[in-house]
Amino acid sequence: MSNTIKKLIVLIPSFNDWEALEILLPLIDEVKFTQAVNLEIVIVDDYSTAPIPTSLANQQYHQIQAVNILRLRCNLGHQRAIAVGLCHIYQKLSTDLVIVMDGDGEDNPFEIDNLLNIFDKTDQNKIIFAKRSKRSENFTFKTFYSIYKRIYRLLVGKEISFGNFSLIPYSILKNIVVISGIWNHYSSSIQRSRIPYIEVAIPRARRLAGQPKMNLVSLVTHGLSSIAVYGDVVGTRILMVVVTLLAIALLVLLITIVVKFGTNLAIPGWATNVFGFIILTLFQLVLTGIIFSMIILSTRNSSNFIPIRDYKYFIDSFLSIKS
Repeated sequence: MSNTIKKLIVLIPSFNDWEALEILLPLIDEVKFTQAVNLEIVIVDDYSTAPIPTSLANQQYHQIQAVNILRLRCNLGHQRAIAVGLCHIYQKLSTDLVIVMDGDGEDNPFEIDNLLNIFDKTDQNKIIFAKRSKRSENFTFKTFYSIYKRIYRLLVGKEISFGNFSLIPYSILKNIVVISGIWNHYSSSIQRSRIPYIEVAIPRARRLAGQPKMNLVSLVTHGLSSIAVYGDVVGTRILMVVVTLLAIALLVLLITIVVKFGTNLAIPGWATNVFGFIILTLFQLVLTGIIFSMIILSTRNSSNFIPIRDYKYFIDSFLSIKS
């Protein structure tokens, strides 16, 4: 175990979730770290409409040395708030490690020390993700989440079982902030970037207070964003399916022609109907193939949004409410 004091920043994106944060920050402060840390909090306020409660600033902490608010100019959404926060930390703050976690308490704050200990036991050059070993949501959410994971695997060809809760060494942060995909989905982008990471099974906790801010539309959008990171991969896989179906359609068309003109088996009118259906199907498949080919080519040739270059346009202010 290292005896060196590590500077640790806990990055928390939040939108109108002050009530949960009032409970979460004291819990983080109570974590019994098995190694010396210099602890600081950075809350990315995703343009909350509710004011910061005065009680949040008046809380007394034993380990947390500063609580900072990074206020955005508009509501960007959870994933983009994380991207802005990571870029700001990389360019403006000094740290050794960054913990990314949600502000509702579902990422158990007492597992932060577990992540730190695992980090010490590795080569210290990997991101450590908390793998969701057990979820606390209701049956409906679990059902839709299971469907999402299957669709993700079908379209992307990989599985994803971790979310935002993670530990990032500062040495890797420079690689993350140039990945355009983190603007849409943090964990999926890390998975695709091939930045080294390991997964640690950690149960999902329950929300500390308030109501979830994500509705069904937001959840679907979040799922689609994770798949969009692999846009060219998904497009290529679909294109391969289209080509396969096109080959099958051409084979059926050839069989129809042979049966029509080479045998006496054809039923009157049957060949004409099949021929018309196959021609229509071929036209649709060719059109679909062209569309996905154009999507793949435009994705590969487009000028990407680079978080570290462009994030600053979305920051309104950075202030310390407790230091």
